[in-house]
Amino acid sequence: MQGNIIRLNKMMKKIAVVFMTATIFVVLAGCGEEKKDITSIKIDRKGNITSVIYDDFAGENYSQEEFETANSARVEAYNEECLGERITVESVEKNEETSKIKVVMTYDSPDDYKKFNGKVLFYGTVKEAEKAGYTLTDKLVDSERKAPDKNILKKYKNKHVIIVEDKTTIFVPYNIDYVSVGARYTGKKGVDLSGCSTQLVEILLSK
Repeated sequence: MQGNIIRLNKMMKKIAVVFMTATIFVVLAGCGEEKKDITSIKIDRKGNITSVIYDDFAGENYSQEEFETANSARVEAYNEECLGERITVESVEKNEETSKIKVVMTYDSPDDYKKFNGKVLFYGTVKEAEKAGYTLTDKLVDSERKAPDKNILKKYKNKHVIIVEDKTTIFVPYNIDYVSVGARYTGKKGVDLSGCSTQLVEILLSK
């Protein structure tokens, strides 16, 4: 019995690591097209989140089925606490050749993502972000590495901003106008944040 409890605790710790880290296996085309094996977060216009995570499963002493069961239990507990299905596990797949596991999950809102993973994720207008207590910076660059003017935040009051803690690849619903220094554009609506050094990354959108 004690051995099973220890194994379960190890699995839960592994699941926490999978969802709280941004280990990225990036393979991008030169033109910025999406390729496989990218840990990413996708946000649609309504704020719905799709999270795709790749993690190394090699050396673990439990099965994919056990992993899925433990992860599903964690999601179910969250949904029960919220009195609704706020998070859904869409799929869990393991590549037997690479021992990497792919987990696809959807979240009803950035707030659900934040609460479940313990990492900041905000999507709303600049005005809403400031009202929520976020201190925004104008230390941003566009796709040509050019900085905006100092009044950029005033001009973008009613446009959307994404504030994210995970240094992963983000796909957004509108074109990206400006982003924190260190990010790399992967397309008009995609950006790789692995090169950012600030705790929180800002992404200013065109709408």
